[in-house]
Parts: sequence; C-alpha cells; structure tokens
Amino acid sequence: MIQTYGRLSLLLVMTLAVLVVMTRLGHTAIQAKEDREPPVPLAGLATDEQARFEEGRKLFELPFAPREGLGPAFNARACAACHHIPTIGGHGPGYRGNIRYTENDQGPAGKLFHDRSIAGGPAETLPANALLSKRRPPALLGLGLVEAIPEEAILARADPDDRDGDGIRGRPAMRDGHLLRFGSQSHVGSLFEFVADALRQEMGLTSPLQGFDREPGNLELPAFGKKHIPEPNLSVDAIRKIVDFVAQLAPPPRDTSLIGDAQVARGERLFGELDCAKCHVPAFRSRSTPFTRLGDEATVAVSALLGQEIAPYSDFLLHDLGPSLNDGIALGVAKPSEYRTPPLWGLRFHKNLLLHDGRANSPEQAILYHGGEAARSRNRFLKLPAEDRQALIEFLKTL
Repeated sequence: MIQTYGRLSLLLVMTLAVLVVMTRLGHTAIQAKEDREPPVPLAGLATDEQARFEEGRKLFELPFAPREGLGPAFNARACAACHHIPTIGGHGPGYRGNIRYTENDQGPAGKLFHDRSIAGGPAETLPANALLSKRRPPALLGLGLVEAIPEEAILARADPDDRDGDGIRGRPAMRDGHLLRFGSQSHVGSLFEFVADALRQEMGLTSPLQGFDREPGNLELPAFGKKHIPEPNLSVDAIRKIVDFVAQLAPPPRDTSLIGDAQVARGERLFGELDCAKCHVPAFRSRSTPFTRLGDEATVAVSALLGQEIAPYSDFLLHDLGPSLNDGIALGVAKPSEYRTPPLWGLRFHKNLLLHDGRANSPEQAILYHGGEAARSRNRFLKLPAEDRQALIEFLKTL
C-alpha cells in the first residue's frame, strides 16, 4: 500500500510538472487541440453565402450510409472524420492516413487502399510486396483563398531551369494549360475536383461528373443491393454545397501573442536569409474579379475571397526534395521525389506528424528531411548557432 501511494505521489508530481511547462509555453495548448471545434467561416460573408456555408457543413459532417451510396469499399463515412483538427475542416489525426500502394506494373500512382467495406470486414488486402505511401489528410482551412490566387502570380515564381542559380527549381504542375495547385503533389486542379474525387475515392460516393461517376475499386454490389441507391449517389448541387463550405473556411490564424518578440523577429529574419521563403512564400493577394473553377462552369463571386492579402507560406509549385522523401509514388505530373510546397499557415496546430506522410515529429525533424532543392537551406540551418536555430523554430510556432 505504501509503495502504491508512493507511485501515485510521483505520478502526481510529474503531472503537475508537465502542466507547469504547458502553462509557460502558451502555444502548446493550442497545438494540442483535437476536439472538433466548430468551423470558422471567412469574415464578411453575405447572408446567402453564410447559409450556403451551413448547408455544405451539414453534408461535410454527415455520416453517409450504404443506402445513400457509401462503399462498397471506403475509408470513412464522413468528410469530417478525416478533417477536424483544430476545427472541422482542418487536418486529420495520426491514425487516419491515406495509404496508396503500387505493385508490379500498376504505374507510379498506384491505388488507394480502403480498410472498410459495407459488409463490415476489411474491404481490401495489401499485397505483401506492395510499395506503400501514407499521405496524411491535409488541412482545408483557407483553400478557397488559395484557389483565388491568380495563376500568373504563382507561375511568376516558377524557375524549372534554375535561371538564377540558387539550386531551387520550382516547376508548375499543368494540365491542359491550367495550373494545378492542390494535393501533396499538385495533382488536383480545383476545389470542385478535390471534393468530387475525395467523395468518390474515400467513400465510394459517385457524382454525375466525368471521371467521378464510377466506383473506384473492383468491388461490386449485387443488383438487388443497388435497387434503392440513387445513381449517381450525389447531385452536382450537393458537390457544390460541400465545395462552398470548404472554399469559405477561414485560414488558420497566426498566434499574434508573440508578434514583436525579439526571438521570433530574429527567427523570421533568418527564415528569409536561409532562403526558406523562396519556396514557403509568405504572402499572396487573391484575384480581384470573379472566376470559375476547373471542372465547373459556376462563377465564384464571393467578395470575401476576392482582393484579399493572405499569408499561406507556400509557392504552390513542385520541388524535388531528394531521395529521403522519395517513397516511389507519384501523382499527377510529379516525379516520386517531387512535392508541392505545403502551406505553413496553421503549423502551430500540428503537434507532430509533419510532412506529407507524417514521418517528422517536430519542425526540426521536418527541416532535416529536406533534401534535393532544399538541401542548401537545410545545411545552412544546421550550421547556425543553437540560439539562432531555436529562434527560427519559435517563429514557425507562431504560424
């Protein structure tokens, strides 16, 4: 009994010590939020736009059932199952990854693995010799503003032939003359395509859109099982409502409590001096006039998306990051070692599991994995005095 009380006392002391540290590091509590906070819309939405946002939110959080078209193979029943940190529409938890695999002559894109089926058992089995790639569900916050960045503003930063000799060769992912800017390897052209593809790939929900109207896997329901299921499963209007919800999500806010802190200011200056900002471009301005999305003829005229200064910290171009991040899978026009520069806004809400596959458990580890075009910046970071390295990390914690 005495030994038990002693262990409990030690545990209590350790717990209190952790709480003291968390209190001193104000951003730690923010990073740890995983409680599905309500989604935050863009400021300045009109009444009808706000109503559309709420309609899309309901569909985003709706657990779909087999009678509505779920499956036969799927990974989740609702969009929010994979996008809810720190708010609905954010990134996914560590246990929810999108696993792609390739074997033999499937090609570099491979297949998306589904771990559930409407029968209640594993829908698919991973081949023993398959090459695996885990792609974490990205945060959707602020993507409507990213979509509103003019193509020419992104293309102006491309340098595929390294004309300036800095070793950084950002290249645009193009399809039919249009820039692709979404997905870990810039393989998706618009939020309309992103939503339609995710519904089909992750939940087996088809829509009346070319390329998204067929089940993604080989499993087929018997004829009697399809009798009362709508075909296609979702209407174009349902897709657009979800798109409107995603497009009108506010970007993750920066932690302004440390703005003006000398260490953070030094870290921000070093971020530029190490050429980190050449790929993680701090600022863009969204287009000032209405536009249309790839795959959809509807005009986007939401004033809250137009003419806005945004700080995504990305150039939305493909960069070769060397062999350490090459997992053998390539989506779209990218090579297996090429990835789109991930936006850094909202970085402070990631406790760990950084990079496209969650292999890094801290910003420092993520920097160490940067090879290829980023190797020079990584090496310069490693040569900095310890206090300067920490200053740069403290700056990143404010994003």
